[in-house]
Amino acid sequence: MELYRNPRDKRVFVPRPNGSMVLNFGHPIAWAILACTTIIPFTIVAVVTIAVIL
Repeated sequence: MELYRNPRDKRVFVPRPNGSMVLNFGHPIAWAILACTTIIPFTIVAVVTIAVIL
């Protein structure tokens, strides 16, 4: 799966031909959305899980 990356496109969410939406990773807000919805929660869950195991 290729990332949509077009810095000249000012839209953060870009519609696809099949009706879904894709993030424009040429826009800095898209990276913030990715971090806040996946990377930070995953890190929190991993840290808490390791703390409980130890």
